[in-house]
Amino acid sequence: MKMKKKLASVLTVIMLACSLPWQAQAAAPIVSNKPHKAPVATPPAVSEARPVRAVPEPAAVKADTAAKPAAEVKAPKQAKPEKKAKKTAKKKSKKTKEKQSKVQVQQSNWRLKVAQQKLQVLGFSDERPSGRMTEATSTALKSFQKQHKLKADGELNDATYQKLTWEAFAKEGIPKVKGKEIVSRAAKYKGVPYVFGGTTTKGFDCSGYVQYVFKDCKAKLPRLADEQALQGIFVTQKQLRPGDLVFFTTYAAGASHVGIYAGDGQFWSASSSKGVILSSLKDDYWKQRYYGARRVLITNGEVNK
Repeated sequence: MKMKKKLASVLTVIMLACSLPWQAQAAAPIVSNKPHKAPVATPPAVSEARPVRAVPEPAAVKADTAAKPAAEVKAPKQAKPEKKAKKTAKKKSKKTKEKQSKVQVQQSNWRLKVAQQKLQVLGFSDERPSGRMTEATSTALKSFQKQHKLKADGELNDATYQKLTWEAFAKEGIPKVKGKEIVSRAAKYKGVPYVFGGTTTKGFDCSGYVQYVFKDCKAKLPRLADEQALQGIFVTQKQLRPGDLVFFTTYAAGASHVGIYAGDGQFWSASSSKGVILSSLKDDYWKQRYYGARRVLITNGEVNK
């Protein structure tokens, strides 16, 4: 029995001694030349007992924003080309307005200069025509307006200008001669050949023919068509009466051909192809070349709109 106990204790000691190196190896860290991989973080499991709290939406993204109409949503900042285009358009429109205002000033200056000339003819002013509104011009206009029962404001409105033109023409125009008399005399020379520079019944050019007809009726007119176009007062085709002058642009710019209106849309003139002939204003050739008309006979009456 004693021997058995001794053997058992010896075996126990031997077993303990053998187990010590293995415990030391387990406790010591394992050293390796290979690089270690970073540990992968495993997300914690979501517990069914504790539900995840909802993350609140940021202030800039609210439910109302999505519901707003498209008109309220601000457009992205890409409007620079549009702004440039608008600026360019504004500059162009500004330049156009400036040009238009300059043209209007030029026209009004020319009109005012004519009015000043008429005021001189009628004895309302002795001021030299300048095309600029002065105190003297305004005073003269008021006097004229009062005399002819117009609004006496001293301004050159359409009614005043029209009346001024007529009154001056009534003083300077061709008196007593009637339109029918002019037309009758114009028809008398039907068929006379065309001669450039001609002023007699042997041959007429257009303005020479018109001057000769008026001279036959004891009425004076300048020699050339462009000079005749400055006589009397302007009339439209609707306002034409027999004896008025009609002008056309043919071989040269401006009034280069002239005729005598005969009524019913017809006129007498010395044409280069057929001599003195009665033509129609509706003919394609004359219609395309029509330049304007002037009234030189006072008996044809005042021009009304």
